[in-house]
Amino acid sequence: MRLPFSVQVFLVARQGSAWSILLLQRNARPELALPDFWQGVTGALEPGESFEAAAIREVHEETAISLSSAIDTGFEQVFPVKPEWRAAYGPEPVQVREKVFYAVVPEKIQPKLSHEHKASRWCSEAQSLELLTFANNAQCAQAVFRALVT
Repeated sequence: MRLPFSVQVFLVARQGSAWSILLLQRNARPELALPDFWQGVTGALEPGESFEAAAIREVHEETAISLSSAIDTGFEQVFPVKPEWRAAYGPEPVQVREKVFYAVVPEKIQPKLSHEHKASRWCSEAQSLELLTFANNAQCAQAVFRALVT
């Protein structure tokens, strides 16, 4: 069964004095009641895995980018397990806890996308907030930009 713990990870790169953030456009999954939308890298923890280890693994699986570490923003969200997801989670969990991470990369690396996504785009903070319209994904990106200025 899928664990009710997940990560959302954003890769960021500095260009001059401005930060850019990498967004991925997810393929629609009607069978899971998920539309086509923009997000960071996301995924569930595996048994015995830490949130940071899951963040590093998911980035590699979904983009082929290798990280040595990921930084916890301190922001997390909780969302309900939808009926369409019940088969993956089993009868017990009613919600998923997701922690938000980021990793600074030296340049705007172009990812090699997995089958889960159909496009990628490096964005300014303003551009990312316009594209991140699904659930609380915009709040997740804002947590990254807040962490970058502290």
